[in-house]
Amino acid sequence: MRDEHVERWLQRYRETPPDQMPWHREEPAEGLEETVRRGLLPRGLTLDLGCGTGTDLMYLARQGYQVVGVDIALEPLRFARERFQRAGLDIPLVRADARLLPFRDASFDLICDSGCFHTFAPEIRPLYARSVARVLKPGGILFLREFHADQPQPPEGGPYRLKLEELLEVFTPHFRFLSAGEIFLPDLPPDRRRLHLVRLQRRQNAPAL
Repeated sequence: MRDEHVERWLQRYRETPPDQMPWHREEPAEGLEETVRRGLLPRGLTLDLGCGTGTDLMYLARQGYQVVGVDIALEPLRFARERFQRAGLDIPLVRADARLLPFRDASFDLICDSGCFHTFAPEIRPLYARSVARVLKPGGILFLREFHADQPQPPEGGPYRLKLEELLEVFTPHFRFLSAGEIFLPDLPPDRRRLHLVRLQRRQNAPAL
């Protein structure tokens, strides 16, 4: 069966080089460095979902995290691998769908998501939540950086602008809420300036997956 979500992202990469995508960055995601500096993200085996061209992976690896990157598209993974080679970094990369992660149960201590979750339509968000909950260790942390609802929603659909309440509703069966904040990026277009920063913890006794 044709998956429109996957096809949409693959088509974008067929049309545009990875380093010309609007989400490509040369510096780590805003908010990530401060969260790491404050000791709010455990240093263990870490999965970066929707890793794109690998900027956050490079930063986390240099901070002592053992990292693995996942993206749905092959093009950004190839670009990231070339960057890692030039930088002398050995970082595993896996092409996979975040809704069907190909890892063993309870594999990771930390999962970072800088703009993957907000690409999913409401009806498929629970698949994502169950997938990340399965591969995250009980007590592990999920760090989300997603578009805020207090800005225009593009007419073509996702990436979706989210209220904190609807974001938390998806994860409540498997996670407990730790903290939420916002960042405002005035140099970006009006529909991409405000983002949620959310930390969730995998419940010790979550429902069976």
